[in-house]
Amino acid sequence: MLKITSSVLLSLAMFMPLSSYADSPYIGVDYVLGDIDISSENAEPTMTALRAGVSNNQIAFEAQYLLSNNSDNIYRMEFDLKQSVGLFTVLQSESMNGFRFDVSLGYAMNELNVSGPENTYNGKDEYNGFAWGVAIQQELPFLQNTHVRLGYQSLYKDSDLEITAISLGLTYQF
Repeated sequence: MLKITSSVLLSLAMFMPLSSYADSPYIGVDYVLGDIDISSENAEPTMTALRAGVSNNQIAFEAQYLLSNNSDNIYRMEFDLKQSVGLFTVLQSESMNGFRFDVSLGYAMNELNVSGPENTYNGKDEYNGFAWGVAIQQELPFLQNTHVRLGYQSLYKDSDLEITAISLGLTYQF
């Protein structure tokens, strides 16, 4: 279900008429350190994030795809955030001395795989819902239209599970 839904969302994002409401499209690649918190125990899988968006008048619309690089374990059970797909509205501050602050609000669909010994839970679960994030970006003076980005995201949270991430990456604005 997640693969079909994410494909549909990405297809819609690709075919939106960008020129009608967007002044500047951008792409980004981030290294992501995830944190899966289950009952005060943490697994920290790493991921790669691919981001694409369009911005106009300090508001951007962004599609994000996170793909797992590796998993982490809690008590011999491997936790792997296999993939995450999100759509966000990004509120961007004015650039001051090359710095900009962003706040993202949106929806994320997360696929979590758990594997371990036979007597433990093994399976795939989907966690979908409200997601938000904050990021600071710095222009790179030696690479025109390129920014380094440091961000924090909350991809899912309920009473039993919290999925968050810290990311560091590059953004190129066309």
